[in-house]
Amino acid sequence: MKYRSLAALMAFCLILADCSKKKVEVKDWTNFQDPVFKVTFSYPKEWVVSVEPTRVVVTSSLEAAEKFFDRDPRKADGVQVIISTDNSVSTKDYAEYIKDFRDSKLEEGFQVGEIEDAKIEGLPAKQVVFYGAYDENTKVKALRIATVKDSVIYYVQYAALNDLFEPYKMVFDSILYSLVLPKKVKVEKGVDPAIPLAETEKYSDDYVEFDYPINFAVNDLPKKGDVLMSIVTKGKLEGARNDCTINLDVRPAKKLTLDKVVEQNSKLFKVVSKGETKISGERSVYFNYVPPVKNVSSRIYFVVKNDRIYRIILNYYTPMKKDFLPAFEKVVASIKIK
Repeated sequence: MKYRSLAALMAFCLILADCSKKKVEVKDWTNFQDPVFKVTFSYPKEWVVSVEPTRVVVTSSLEAAEKFFDRDPRKADGVQVIISTDNSVSTKDYAEYIKDFRDSKLEEGFQVGEIEDAKIEGLPAKQVVFYGAYDENTKVKALRIATVKDSVIYYVQYAALNDLFEPYKMVFDSILYSLVLPKKVKVEKGVDPAIPLAETEKYSDDYVEFDYPINFAVNDLPKKGDVLMSIVTKGKLEGARNDCTINLDVRPAKKLTLDKVVEQNSKLFKVVSKGETKISGERSVYFNYVPPVKNVSSRIYFVVKNDRIYRIILNYYTPMKKDFLPAFEKVVASIKIK
């Protein structure tokens, strides 16, 4: 899967900054990922995010998000970026879609520019700029870009209140540059959809990043006690096995060494065998153990870095070990600890 790193994004921002007289500088960026919508992109870390099943909205501040909604002129100005599908249209032609959108904005009384060529994720797209006034104190200028991928219309909209369109345009361009749209998962006829596919996607958060099979999804788990992060990677297609998962959590090490962590945890598992490996260049100890579930085998890896304990737990249906364990081991091998 195509993936834009934050380093590449920052380099892109610098290039854009050289071409802009008025700009807003963003110091910290973060990655957006969603297990349902499956879009990924980078955005300013301090911005506010709202997520729906097939739509994500990022706004420069909470007050600005409220102003876009209620148009209260007393609230602070800001900018907003929407990334969404549009399932309300019958056409799958993005050019026709953007023409219909332009016509609708004309009917609403906006001033509208001409339709122009554009790109989203390298795909051909069409864009149109429109602007107008909500009231005597609040003007809006916006840009909508649309494309089609896997027979789905996707659009990206950038809107700015009053005089903020140009100062924030570089930020929007950076978000658009980093955007990766969902990719349709294709399983060949006769292939078990539960078995991990060779093609992968990338997961990234503040603690780790790794590659995982494209027919799987990463989901957050509730954090208990002093756990800093907890996720599970499991099959997402119909027919997926709930007993084949990869769990990963992070918790404070409280100055414990890896050997001490292993010693304390060895009493908690019915260990069959032990081994050592490297994860993200760090020494790791793992146990193969018998879980309290019939026909399931498990393995747990321990890594200690930056005074944090990283645990990776593999669970797989024992009769299908050859289908799951090698694929899960590839996921572990791809882990990079931040």
